[in-house]
Amino acid sequence: MAQAFQARFIQEGASIDYTPSAAVAAGQVVVLGSMIGVTKVPIEANALGALAVRGLFDVVKANEQQAQGAALYWDADGNPYGGTVGTGCATTTADGNTFIGFAQSAAGATAETVRVLWSGPVTVTNTVHNALTAEIDDPGAAGAIPVTDSGHVDIVTAAAETRTLAAPTYVGQLLLISLKTDGGDCVITCATTVNQTGNNTITLGDAGDAILLIGKANGANNRWSVVSNDGCALSTV
Repeated sequence: MAQAFQARFIQEGASIDYTPSAAVAAGQVVVLGSMIGVTKVPIEANALGALAVRGLFDVVKANEQQAQGAALYWDADGNPYGGTVGTGCATTTADGNTFIGFAQSAAGATAETVRVLWSGPVTVTNTVHNALTAEIDDPGAAGAIPVTDSGHVDIVTAAAETRTLAAPTYVGQLLLISLKTDGGDCVITCATTVNQTGNNTITLGDAGDAILLIGKANGANNRWSVVSNDGCALSTV
């Protein structure tokens, strides 16, 4: 038979046929190779059903801050906050997990679910977790700046204050720290050095002071390294 076409349209692709070998409940996340979907209704064992592979879903999540627009992944044996340990959850960690889509709205660390724009079975070739446009909440005086993902944090001080900064979560992570409102100097103590000089303390003294850091591998550890510095004082404590 002569070739009649190169591809023939079947359907929009918001759902795909799925026949489970064991019964599955409604709302279950199912991974099929590089594809991933959600059952909208229960499906009996060996019965033809469907998986939704696109749409907006409220998904159980890990105990971590997830910024609006963050790329999210399904950790099949992850620990959902407030849920059953090891039953799976959405996370910003890409390694070993399956891409599901993007956070449609921000979710705090102790939120039990995140609203996800489920993008369907696609391959993510650029695994930058977040853009610098992602907003990271200022933790306040003596607080720890979150390092879950890339983004920017706008520091507001009411007096002389401190912050702490842990090591980057992954190599290539970007973090822009700036002093938005100057009520007093902000001294940030880093768990790692931030340059080859060995400085581990960043002081922001004036509104507009800013520093851009990137995560790098240093031996067996992840460390911060300064990309650019506009007005911040670096020192070693």
